[in-house]
Amino acid sequence: MASDFHKLQVKRYPKIERKQTSDTRYWKKFSFPIVVKEYGAVSFVDFCPTKPHDFAVTSASRVQIYSSTTHQVLKSISRFNEVAYSGCFRSDGQLLVAGGQDGLIQLFDLNSRAVLRQFKGHTDAVHVTRFLQDNLHLVSASDDKVVKCWDISTEQETVSFIEHQDYIRTGAVNKTNKDIFLTGSYDHTVRMWDKRCDKSVMTLDHGCPVECIQLYPNGGMCISAGGNVVKVWDILGGGRLVTEFSNHQKTVTTLCFDGELRRLLTGSIDKHVKIYDLQDYKVVHSMDYPSPILTMAVSPDDSHIVVGMSDGLLSIKYKVPNKGEESLKRKENPRPGSYKYFMRGENYPAQEDDFVVAEKKKPHLGKSDKLLKNFEYSAALDAILRPLSNHPPVVVAILQELGRRGGLKRALAGRDEKRLVPILYFLIRNITNPRYSVVLIDVANILLDMYSPIIGQSQEIDKLFFRLQSSISVELSFSRQAYELLGAMDTLFAASSAPVSNTDAENSNQAT
Repeated sequence: MASDFHKLQVKRYPKIERKQTSDTRYWKKFSFPIVVKEYGAVSFVDFCPTKPHDFAVTSASRVQIYSSTTHQVLKSISRFNEVAYSGCFRSDGQLLVAGGQDGLIQLFDLNSRAVLRQFKGHTDAVHVTRFLQDNLHLVSASDDKVVKCWDISTEQETVSFIEHQDYIRTGAVNKTNKDIFLTGSYDHTVRMWDKRCDKSVMTLDHGCPVECIQLYPNGGMCISAGGNVVKVWDILGGGRLVTEFSNHQKTVTTLCFDGELRRLLTGSIDKHVKIYDLQDYKVVHSMDYPSPILTMAVSPDDSHIVVGMSDGLLSIKYKVPNKGEESLKRKENPRPGSYKYFMRGENYPAQEDDFVVAEKKKPHLGKSDKLLKNFEYSAALDAILRPLSNHPPVVVAILQELGRRGGLKRALAGRDEKRLVPILYFLIRNITNPRYSVVLIDVANILLDMYSPIIGQSQEIDKLFFRLQSSISVELSFSRQAYELLGAMDTLFAASSAPVSNTDAENSNQAT
């Protein structure tokens, strides 16, 4: 019947809570990516260190310079006979170096795109080209397993290293030392080189073919990626492994820092980019891409993220601050030296997942603590004894501290009748307490040594000393009785636990 029909009840499922962290909100501010199709796999991306931070994209047989404002190709360098690799800017943004599959290294003037230098010496594809910190030398590494250092002005090779046992696909230079650089190879090792030496100065075993390495700006630590594992090494500590983590399902191919050096980004052929907090190396955000990732870079001002993929796709994400944010930024950055400049950020509300640095408050010192700080030991003891309701643990703590400092005799000496009475009252009340007796017996002995010559000159002081003596005598009497009782009990326990001999047992049976 129609009346028996029950309306379909749709089951309600609980909603999955998605926690919005500050990192999630920050990285989501980057716009929907501009995707450009290059002529071949994008093997390397590098940002110019100088403003406006244009970026070089190495793909197929060319290196293209993209504008960071229009995201269009400004210049295209196609002076390569075969595939180009590792188009890298010099720190002044005037020159660019790149290697080729034919083993040739070329140096370009970015203003005219003219070839300034050609470095010949490698016999196989050159995947690593970097400028050293002095901008007068560059480093190259190749599939011929050789690492070379070149003098830019003379076009001559200055040093060559042959220690790697397999292809060399990554490298990094020390930004604080003009002679130090690192290379990573498919022989599972990361090696540190000094162009003043004839061999490597440090070797790190990653355990997998090394795809990418990054050196911290201070040169004290480095990060290597190979397989699906990322490892952090302490170079100053002799190559000690600090930590390792694995959050990708497939090979990690690229590493980079953000502009503020607070986050580490890793890209993998599993099509994911993971973002880590450099304090604890935990994942704080993740981004997905349509193809396996080969290279990635973040602009020095944190305005762009550029990712190159194996199928030739180039993803460009950027932040566009609106007018409200710009005006707010101007308000939050007042003129240096003004009152608002020193008070900026006072009313900023901390987010739930923010790390809040607790304000170090100056500890409040009581009167006795202040006197102890100023080495006024006698006054400190008077201050703590003055209240009628003084707290015994606090007084004993003061006496212990005075003893530790060697100032107990100084604090007890030179007292008149009025200042001696509170100490004697305290000893009479608490000297028999086993928690305080060790300290207070020492205090009582010091008082007797100091003031025994004046006994008989004050009736009140004499009475208090006699009361103290009586209290100690009663306690000693109790202790003697307790020890006597304990000895008797030990005798009974010993007799009851002694074994019974056979003769004693027969005698007891006959008696019965």
